[in-house]
This record gives sequence, C-alpha cells and structure tokens, in this order.
Amino acid sequence: MSSAGRSWADHPFVVFLGVVAAAIGVMVGIKELAGSSEDPPSASAPTPTTPNSTVWPSDDTKALPTPEEDATQSSDEEATTPSSTPTRPSAEAPPPDDQEPEPPQHTGALTVLVKMGRVGKVGPNSWRAGAEPGANTEVYDATGRLDTECYVQWTLKHDGKVVQKHTSSRCRPPSITLFNFEDGLEPGSYTLTAEVTTEWNQAGTDTFSFDVVPA
Repeated sequence: MSSAGRSWADHPFVVFLGVVAAAIGVMVGIKELAGSSEDPPSASAPTPTTPNSTVWPSDDTKALPTPEEDATQSSDEEATTPSSTPTRPSAEAPPPDDQEPEPPQHTGALTVLVKMGRVGKVGPNSWRAGAEPGANTEVYDATGRLDTECYVQWTLKHDGKVVQKHTSSRCRPPSITLFNFEDGLEPGSYTLTAEVTTEWNQAGTDTFSFDVVPA
C-alpha cells in the first residue's frame, strides 16, 4: 500500500500515543478504586459523647468544709470555748493609803546622856588628879540621835562651886570632844551638867557625878 493511501490512524507514532494513553487510563482507574475502598475519616474518628444531664455535688459533699475553712473554724472554736479549769479568785490587795505615813517629827522630850572620857580613869566613877578626860553627849528624840541644830550648855562644879562653863554648837562630836577640862582636875567631888535645847523648842538635861583622887 502506498503512503498516499494510509490514514493517520495507521501511522506508527499515533499508535504509540494511543497505547500510552490507554496505560495511563488504567493506572488512574486502579488508584481511584483503591482510594474508594478505605473508610472515610469521619467513620474511624471517635464520636464525642455529650452528658445527658449535669451532675451536682451531693449534700454530704457540699457540707464538708475546705481546709482553709476548717482551720478558721478550729481557731474560732478555741477562742470562744471557755477554759475548763476554774480560776481561783485572787486575794484582794488592800487599797493604797491616800497619804504616805509622815516621818517622825522633832517633838517631845529629849533623852540626854553625858559621856565621860576614859583618860585618867582609875575606878568605876573616879579619875586621877590632873587628868583631862573630856566629855560628850548623846541626845535622842523620836527621830533618833540628834546632831546639828542641837545645842549644849555645859556646867562643871567642884564641891558645889561652878568652876567652868562651855557651850557646844552641836550635840554629837565630830572628831573631838565637846567639853574639855581646863588645867586638869583637882582632888574632890565634881558634877558635869549638860543642858540641851534644839531648833524645835525641845529641851533636856543630864548630870554626871564623879570623884577625882590624888595621883
């Protein structure tokens, strides 16, 4: 057959294209068939379940306090619960005095003592001639022993005759004697009197008697 009498369908290249197209069609058909056999995604996914009704906590569960409420209630109960231990009534303290007691005042009579020194003393009530023993006073009132604002008038008598007088500006000796015997003592009988007055118009006296014997 001549080339002029052939159709396009009999041409070898056209035949090759037809075979390729048929093969591609077969492959597409197989792929579609395989895809249609798998389950749809919606069928394999789990279906979420919706609760039919709302579940509310029971009365017992609702009544239970939270840990914070429990701690608050416990502290309140401890604070409001009275103690079981009875308290003993304390002894009532005596009411304080409206005024403090006043200190003793310089009133009343004085207690006066003449205190002879021991220099030249030779017996219970005797001193040797020429001695100068000296003398002091002890004066007391309600406040105790007096010192300043207390005055002594001394009088020394020898055989009843005044031989010496002296005034002390205080009743307690500082570091020396309040009364000194001038020129020593001569043998005989003596009396030494101390008359005391104070700034508070108090008065008191004491007399001490002694003998002087020859040396």
